[in-house]
Amino acid sequence: MESTLSVDHILTNYYTFGSLIVTVLLAVLSTFFFSLKDKTVATKHMALACLFLALFQLGYLLGAFYYHPIASYHRWMTGGIIIFGIIHFGQYFFRFPDNRDAKAANIIQAVSYAIAVVVVLWFLVSVSQGERKYHFTAHHWDFNSEGASRILSLFIAGYSFINFIALPCYRLLNVEKDKRSTLFVIMIAGLIAAVVPNLTNVMSRDGAMERSTYLTAIVLAFTFSFFIITITFINNSIERTTFMVKIVGISFVTILLIMQAFSYLVDQEKELSFDNTAIQKALRVAEGGERSKDIVFVIEYDSNGQNLKKAYLPSNVTLDLPLVQADLYNTAFYDEVISVGEDDYRSSIKALLGKTPYYFEGYKNAILNFLEENGDLEGKELKAEVSKLIEKLNKRTFINTNKLADIDPDVFCEEGVKYIEKVKNVDTFRDSILKHVNECKWDGKEISGRDLKVEMLKYFRYFKPDLTRHYRKDLDGLSHYVAYMTYDAKKKINREVGFNYRDYRNYMHKSAKLELVILAIVMIVLLVIFPLFFRSALVNPLYALLAGVEKVNQGNLEVEVPIKVNDEIGYLAESFNGMVSSIRDARRELQDYAENLEEKVKERTKELQEKMDEIHRLKVQQDGDYFLTSLLAKPLCFNANKSENIRCDFFVHQKKTFEFRNKTGDLGGDICITGNLKLGKPDDFRRYTMVMNGDAMGKSMQGAGGSLVMGVVMNSIMARSAGNKRILNRTPEEWLTDVYEEVNAVFKSFSGTMVISATVMLIDDETGKIWYFNAEHPYSILYRDGKASFIESELKLRKLGLDSEYPFEVQTFQLLPGDQLILGSDGRDDIDLTPDEDVRTINEDETLVLRFVEESDGDIYEVERLVKNAGDITDDISMLSVVFKSEKTPIHHTNKR
Repeated sequence: MESTLSVDHILTNYYTFGSLIVTVLLAVLSTFFFSLKDKTVATKHMALACLFLALFQLGYLLGAFYYHPIASYHRWMTGGIIIFGIIHFGQYFFRFPDNRDAKAANIIQAVSYAIAVVVVLWFLVSVSQGERKYHFTAHHWDFNSEGASRILSLFIAGYSFINFIALPCYRLLNVEKDKRSTLFVIMIAGLIAAVVPNLTNVMSRDGAMERSTYLTAIVLAFTFSFFIITITFINNSIERTTFMVKIVGISFVTILLIMQAFSYLVDQEKELSFDNTAIQKALRVAEGGERSKDIVFVIEYDSNGQNLKKAYLPSNVTLDLPLVQADLYNTAFYDEVISVGEDDYRSSIKALLGKTPYYFEGYKNAILNFLEENGDLEGKELKAEVSKLIEKLNKRTFINTNKLADIDPDVFCEEGVKYIEKVKNVDTFRDSILKHVNECKWDGKEISGRDLKVEMLKYFRYFKPDLTRHYRKDLDGLSHYVAYMTYDAKKKINREVGFNYRDYRNYMHKSAKLELVILAIVMIVLLVIFPLFFRSALVNPLYALLAGVEKVNQGNLEVEVPIKVNDEIGYLAESFNGMVSSIRDARRELQDYAENLEEKVKERTKELQEKMDEIHRLKVQQDGDYFLTSLLAKPLCFNANKSENIRCDFFVHQKKTFEFRNKTGDLGGDICITGNLKLGKPDDFRRYTMVMNGDAMGKSMQGAGGSLVMGVVMNSIMARSAGNKRILNRTPEEWLTDVYEEVNAVFKSFSGTMVISATVMLIDDETGKIWYFNAEHPYSILYRDGKASFIESELKLRKLGLDSEYPFEVQTFQLLPGDQLILGSDGRDDIDLTPDEDVRTINEDETLVLRFVEESDGDIYEVERLVKNAGDITDDISMLSVVFKSEKTPIHHTNKR
């Protein structure tokens, strides 16, 4: 390796770019929080949290772009700083928004810091004593200190629970309701930033996933979480911020997210491009072609003879050849298994297993056990299941390889054997290894810890499919290689072609360096050019407008805000100038009125008196019209029912009341009429009771006019139908049809200026059967056995006087002895539920009247009282009660207005 400090070691990649984005984001957020004027204590801790997390990400940035063992010390930053960021996050939650529990918060912070300092110092010492290793998938150097890292991760998990769950939940229970949503959103965002990296970190160090997955997860989790935190804070902060901060801040975070996605896509394309080029060179060598200069080594493995050949291996390249041989064999075997035909698959796979070397015994026994346990499987199904088993074993061996590789060779005799004895889910591998091991002896021979480690690792070598990238470490511990295998199935030869890992990093560095330049340009645009542009186009005009507002508040009405550009802000400034001008003119008029107030009052008083006299004359004339109309309407509302089986009662209370010549009256559009008639032949007829309840549309005179027309027409029809004990040779359907057509024609002649909703019924006095039509009138109520319900469920006819899209049809219903039917206008529903408030709340529950009917036991007058108790009645109200063959004593009311 070259000297420790050299620009040649600076090799950027996707992880460099991702870590840089998060570092810059957190640094900018920390600066923003610190720069806020009059910031709260909670905001100060948010600034400190972002600062520590920025330093934490800076550690990964240093590790990702500097390809030298010295970069292992980034672990001091990534492991030693994160806890302090978590502490300050918890302090933000506990002190939000007003630091009311300052004493308790200070105690928690002091205790947390004291423990964290001790843990971090212990961790730094422990880490420094470990040897250095290289994470290929994450592309950075690190210390082999998994034990210390595991203990630190437990502390981090504990601190995360306290500061991201316990403290925020406590504050959520005690903070004001309007602040809970803000705190909750930031808590969830913080949990995402804590939980996802914690889990992936532990899993990657245990070998359950690649280290690159953890680095990708932490970048994505941090970027997403702090995007949410930024948006939430800016939109809900009690600290004073500016439009500039909101625009630039949100734009900055959004662009960083886009840049992160862009970098990932470009990196994947470059990775694929490098693999394709390297694979082509490897295939050329396998086919006997020229070996390119960038190929570092070529190793061949003969599967038939199970021997290794150093086709091209310079002396300066020292590989762990036993492990290379195991890898080459596994790849060849994997390719053979994939190519085995489905016919007679069981015997073919057993034949392959019979030729395997000793270090393949773990896989071999696992597959043979599976074949024995699944004797009913054959052909295609068996091949698919064996392939699944191999994939499962491959994942398990990957985990165990990582754990065994982390054990120091000096203690491998004890720790390695102890690990093998306790390992789970790979019983066949464990049993195969333990047959050879006895303390530090392998097959009875003394062996070093390093050689014992190699022997055990040979058993756990996982399958690397050919033509896929993998990595090799030189025995010097410093040099690294990128390698590809090419398997020749005909000759049973597997070749591994290796390239210098630094060449790969240089290749990725070119595009990553360009991405960093683009990122720098974007940051300059966002943090420098954006503010300059918006300062002249947005901020300065807004400040000018605010200055004008402040002057007006101070009483200066001679202000005029300059308008530079006719955009939205220019329009706002123009409107503000117009408003100030209007206020100025109004003040002048008011001053003029004040100077001539006495004379103007006399003049206005005289004009007002003349208008009042005129209004009085018109009112007297109008009340006379009301009085005459009410006199005409009263005789038309007549309860003429004389049936013994059907009792009828109704009331009509109009909303409009008036007084004329010391007499009071009411006027409206509601009307009720009952009567009796005979239908059928003279020697075979039936008695019927007719009931009608209607509500003419319009206020006062218009509604009264409609009820007058309805009353005259219906009374005329009843007189024609039942006068002089007449028996009308019509069916109930025919009679109701004639009524509908006649009344509808009369109202249609008014060309829509007068319409009425109504329900008209004919009830058989003996059977209780009802024939009726409902012309867009409120549903009729059936009161039976103490329960109230509607007999209709949908609109089937428009109001009388309007064209109806529904064909006219007479409806029927059967009453039972003791049943009560209640017809009513919509005044029963039009109730102002908040009469004492400025804004009316009209009842929208049409079933409310059903509860009133049940409470009053069917007494329509008691129903009206309950309606009035619920609120103010806003319309005319009328109710008509029909009781069929009831033995119940009727309720008498003395006051039926």
